Amino acid sequence: MLPAAFSAQMQDQLGQAAYADFLQALSSPIPVSVRRNPLKLKHWGENYAGVKWHPEGVYLPARPVFTLDPRLHGGAYYVQEASSMLLWSVLQQTVDLNSPLKVLDLAAAPGGKSTLLAAALAEGSLLISNEVIKSRYQILRENLSKWGYPNVVCTNQDSREFAPLQRQFDLVLLDAPCSGEGLFRKDPTAVNEWSPEHVQHCAARQRRILAEASALLKPGGILIYCTCTYNDHENALNVQWSQENLDLAPIALSFPTEWGIQARELGYQCYPHHVEGEGFFIAALRQEKKYPLLKSTPPKGFWKNTPRKNTGALKDWINPSFEFQALESPHGELAAIPQPCFDYFQELSPHLRRWDPILELGAFKHQDFVPAAALALSAVVHPAIPNFSLDLATALQYLRKEPIELAEVTGSWGLVSYEGINLGWIKNIKGRINNYFPKEWRIRM
Repeated sequence: MLPAAFSAQMQDQLGQAAYADFLQALSSPIPVSVRRNPLKLKHWGENYAGVKWHPEGVYLPARPVFTLDPRLHGGAYYVQEASSMLLWSVLQQTVDLNSPLKVLDLAAAPGGKSTLLAAALAEGSLLISNEVIKSRYQILRENLSKWGYPNVVCTNQDSREFAPLQRQFDLVLLDAPCSGEGLFRKDPTAVNEWSPEHVQHCAARQRRILAEASALLKPGGILIYCTCTYNDHENALNVQWSQENLDLAPIALSFPTEWGIQARELGYQCYPHHVEGEGFFIAALRQEKKYPLLKSTPPKGFWKNTPRKNTGALKDWINPSFEFQALESPHGELAAIPQPCFDYFQELSPHLRRWDPILELGAFKHQDFVPAAALALSAVVHPAIPNFSLDLATALQYLRKEPIELAEVTGSWGLVSYEGINLGWIKNIKGRINNYFPKEWRIRM
């Protein structure tokens, strides 16, 4: 049962006839869509219907048990609501994806739009993927580690804490926390939590974050603002407020008529009776104000450049064609930043309170190097490392962190994979196979 105030709002926004179509769509089956990782999955095995606005997005005929597909755990694809993939088309129209960019995803968990950004950006770009809530931050890091792109740094801080980075970013994405009206079909909890008061609370919080985000843009930089809701308070009126108070200029976008995207007074809306997807609003704005550069005292760094002797010892683990700068934490964990975006990283990282490179390499334990799960799932792991292909049953055993058996295992460390997608590390100790899949990632089905 929809709240009466919400029903009245949507009737006013759509008109009586279109509102009937909207209600019918809410009672129809929920579309299932996924987006392919071009680094890992070269093509789909079946001829799925494509998402019109993203070349790697497809609809599945039914919802499988994704947890039991090892390819998901290896980062071969991401389960993402189709309307959210419209971000791809907006990027194509607003930024130069052939040039290196400094990009911030300000409210990134669980990682759908950050994985889309990582796949879209040119070599040499740096993506800062931020989430303020610690529990959601761990999910974000896991998903980005599995996605496997090395030019990503995760941060866990409030948007206010980015203030020292005024005028630094070419692109800021704000997928704003919202009232979730566009999720009513798939999330009954969102219906129960909805109220006009909650809408106003969300709109006020969004304006606060918009003000903080706009100051982070270079002059001429792009802010992409999106929500999964319908009401004007959180959507068009916030864009208007940004135009009037933040000197952000809305950018006109163009979508083919057959896509079904509806132009609003300011911004663009996906409705479930017009698109094969959920409710989603998106707008692009250009920064026309020149904020002052702030002077600040950088916090004490957590990660330091890795000693040269340790860097040399990594040569057997990392593809020789990958140029990188290795970093080391106080606890001895090693991580890497691609060399083409390291200058960007050096500019930004001193002003971040705490950051974690997504490409973790591992750590030295006495004379032995223990590789990190993220290295196994990345595109830069050394191709000469032994790789053992698993059948479905054994792959699921591995993902449950159960013991597995392999025939003719050679060497010490090795990778295991399923249908060509790496899943993680094993270690052969006198014929016994140790499973190094992270226990916090293990499946429980």
